[in-house]
Amino acid sequence: MMKRAGIMLALIVISAAALGCASQKGLTFEVKGQVERPGTYDLNDYKDKMVTINARLDGEVTHLPARDYTGVPLRAVLKDAGVKGGATQITISASDGYRQAFELSNITASDDVILINDNDTVRVVAKGYPGGKWVEMVTSIEVT
Repeated sequence: MMKRAGIMLALIVISAAALGCASQKGLTFEVKGQVERPGTYDLNDYKDKMVTINARLDGEVTHLPARDYTGVPLRAVLKDAGVKGGATQITISASDGYRQAFELSNITASDDVILINDNDTVRVVAKGYPGGKWVEMVTSIEVT
């Protein structure tokens, strides 16, 4: 009986560790293009830079009432990546191929666009933008 309990406990610990690794991987995304430090960035590395904004999703199909969202300002990630002079736009891409572009100057001017943990994937919450700009399952951010 004790041996069986020990085996079950070991399986639970191994499963929990595997799930932890999987969810952490889901919170990474690539920053590329006109940046000094291209590479993979992890939402977990920004816990000390989190902000809360109140935003409403108004999409063509989906409408959600205003509520608080807590995440990392996109401009904080871009600052860490070191945007090169002359860049004017960013394009955010999702794992399903969906893409949305933003004017760089709008992103760097405020904390209205944040990256959040949405069911162990990265999602854009874009206060004041149409719902289509709220990209789900973010995989990359390209600065051009």
